[in-house]
Amino acid sequence: MLFLLVLRLAWLNAYTLNSDEAQHAHVAWAWTQGLLPYRDVFDNHGPLFGWLHSPLLKWLDNRPDVLTWLRLAMQFWYVVALGSAGWMARRLYGWRIAVVGVLVAGLFPRFFIVSGQFRTDDMWMAMWLLGLAFIAGAKPSVWRYFVAGFAMGCALSVSQKTLVLLVTALVAAGVVRLLRPSDAPRAGVRCWIAALVGLLVVPTLFTVWLATHGLLGDAWYGLAEYNVGGANKRHAAMQGLWFVVLAAVLVAACVRQARQRAEGHFDWTVFFALQGGLYLLLIWFIWPLITRQDFLPVLPTLALASAGWVSTWQWLGARPRLRGAFLMVFIVVELVAVIAEAPPWQDDLAAQRAELATVLRYTNETDTVMDSKGDAIFRMRPYYPVLESLAMRRLRRGQMANTIVDDLISHRTMLVVLRRLPRPDARFVMLNYVQAGGDIWVAGRMLPDHQPQQTIEVNVPGDYVVTDGHQRLSGSLDGGPVADHWELGRGTHHLTVSGGTPVAYVWTQAFDRGWRPAPPATGG
Repeated sequence: MLFLLVLRLAWLNAYTLNSDEAQHAHVAWAWTQGLLPYRDVFDNHGPLFGWLHSPLLKWLDNRPDVLTWLRLAMQFWYVVALGSAGWMARRLYGWRIAVVGVLVAGLFPRFFIVSGQFRTDDMWMAMWLLGLAFIAGAKPSVWRYFVAGFAMGCALSVSQKTLVLLVTALVAAGVVRLLRPSDAPRAGVRCWIAALVGLLVVPTLFTVWLATHGLLGDAWYGLAEYNVGGANKRHAAMQGLWFVVLAAVLVAACVRQARQRAEGHFDWTVFFALQGGLYLLLIWFIWPLITRQDFLPVLPTLALASAGWVSTWQWLGARPRLRGAFLMVFIVVELVAVIAEAPPWQDDLAAQRAELATVLRYTNETDTVMDSKGDAIFRMRPYYPVLESLAMRRLRRGQMANTIVDDLISHRTMLVVLRRLPRPDARFVMLNYVQAGGDIWVAGRMLPDHQPQQTIEVNVPGDYVVTDGHQRLSGSLDGGPVADHWELGRGTHHLTVSGGTPVAYVWTQAFDRGWRPAPPATGG
C-alpha cells in the first residue's frame, strides 16, 4: 500500500484533468456559502460527497491550486477502497493473495487514474467496498450486516448508481446461495433487517433535511428526472437482447464454476465474478450513459476474484519463480500503461491553475462567471444547468430552455470561460466580450475604427472604460460630462474621446486589475 501511495503522490498533478472535478468542487464550495443544493446550484449527484468535503473547500477558498489539494484528499478514499479489498482478500485467500489483489487492482490504469481525480465516484466506490468488507468471508452477525448496510447507504447518498450495485449483488448472492449445501450457515432474517436499517440511515437523514428546506422537488429533478430523461440508449432493443444473452451465459458459467469448486460455504469468488460481470453488462448494454468512473467499484472485486481463481491453479502454485515473474510482468505492464496515459512528469493542472488564477484576479466573490460546469469553482454561475453531455443533448433537442444570453445580461456577467457553449451563445460572447487569454473573455468590444467620435452598441450592461490598449481615455458619453469610465446600460451610446486613440471599451474592474486588450498591430 505504501508503494501505491508513493506512486499516487508522484502522479498528483498528472492525472488527466476532467471537467467533473471542477463541478464537484463548485458544489462543495456552494455548501460553504450557505447555498442550497439542487435549488441554488445544480447537482445531479447525492448530497453526501459535497457536504462532507465542504469544510475542505472553505479552508482552500480562492486558491488557484485547489484541485491539487482536493486530489490529495482523494487518497483517503483510495486507501479505504484498497484497504477494504485487501481485508476481504486476506480473509478469503490469505495475505499473499491479498497483496497481489491490491497491487493488481490499485495499479489497473483506469482505476489508478480515474480514482485520483476529485470526483464523487471515489467515495462511492470506497463506501461500497467497505460495506462488502464487513461481511465477505466473515461469520454472519447482526452488527456486521448493519455496518455493511450503513456503508452502502453512504454510497447511495453519493451516487444513484449504488442501486445498480445493490440489484446485481442481490441477484449474485441469490444464485450463489442456491448452490450452497442445505446445512451451510446462512445469514438470518435479523441480519438482513439490520442491513436494510443501516442502508436507510443516511439517505433518510438527507431526505428529512431536504424536506425541511423544501428541496424534495428540486432534488428529485436533479437526482432522477435529469439523469434518466436526458439520454437514450441507441438500439435499445438490440442492446437489451445482448444483455439478456450474455447475462445468461455469465450466470451459467458461474454456476458451473461454483459446482466444480463445491465450496461448503458461501463462494465469494463466484459472487465477486458474477456480481461484477452483471454490473458491467448492465452498464455496457442498459445504462444510458457510460463513463470511465462507472467501473470503479467492481474493478477491485473482479481483481480479487481473478487472483482467487488463479491461486487454485496447481501448475502455477508448484512454480513459485514463474508465479513471481508472471506477477512482475503484469505489474510492469500496468505501470507502463499508466505512464503512457498520464506521464508523471506532466503537470496536467498547470493550465487549469493559470486560468483559475486569472478568473479570481479579475472578479470579486459577488461576481458571476459563466462557465460550462463550475470551472471558476469559487464564483456563482448565472446559468443554473451545467453544460455537460446530457444538457447539450437536451438543448439541441429543445428539451431544455436556453436562457444563457438572458442570464448573462440579467446577472451582469462580465467574464465568461468560453467552453461548451452552444453556438448561438458562443457567438454572442464573441461579439460582446474580448478574449483575455485562453478561453477567458471579458465584457467589452474592440472598436472597428479609432476615430475620436464613436457609436458603441452595448448588450451587457456594466461599468466600462475606453482604452488605447494601455491606459484609460477620457471623454464625453451621450453629451454628458467628461469622465474616464461609465456605467453603460443596454443600447446605443455616443462617445467623444478627449485625447488618444480609442481601440476598445472593456470592463472597468478587469482593466483596473491589470488586464489590457491587445492593441491592433501597426504596419511598418
